[in-house]
Amino acid sequence: MKKIYSYLALASLSLFTLSSCSDDDNKEKPQEQTKDVLLGKWDLKTLSMKLYVDGDLVQEVNDQSVEGEMTMQFDFKADNKVEYYMYVPASEGSEEQKVELTGTYQKKGKDLVITIEGDEQTFKIEGNDAKSLKLSQSVEEEYQGMLIKQDVIYNFGKM
Repeated sequence: MKKIYSYLALASLSLFTLSSCSDDDNKEKPQEQTKDVLLGKWDLKTLSMKLYVDGDLVQEVNDQSVEGEMTMQFDFKADNKVEYYMYVPASEGSEEQKVELTGTYQKKGKDLVITIEGDEQTFKIEGNDAKSLKLSQSVEEEYQGMLIKQDVIYNFGKM
């Protein structure tokens, strides 16, 4: 399993154990203008996820607030460097987790490719303006003979 995906999946799954449950009319901006809007520090506000096992939906969470449950941040720099930070406080049955990593990013159309410690992850940019960033990612892998698929939507706010 890739490192950054492991961190994101860990953060996502930790939310599930803690809880049970933009305007599309904007014209697309040229890549350079949109890239400038991406620059800066983004803090994860809500998370949506669908988890499938062998094609069956086993869990769904929509717009779950992460406030108080975890912190996940990306800080996109003008030189295509990115700083990634994740913190999950200790809870019953799990220890505190803190990750701080630096890598690079590249925008390819609506795809955002983030590479940290040689691990490349591709996110789809669903929306990005001066105050919000919406990224999605779909990941499939086999685990103990089962096909696991995770569709995640990350909603970030500008710090």
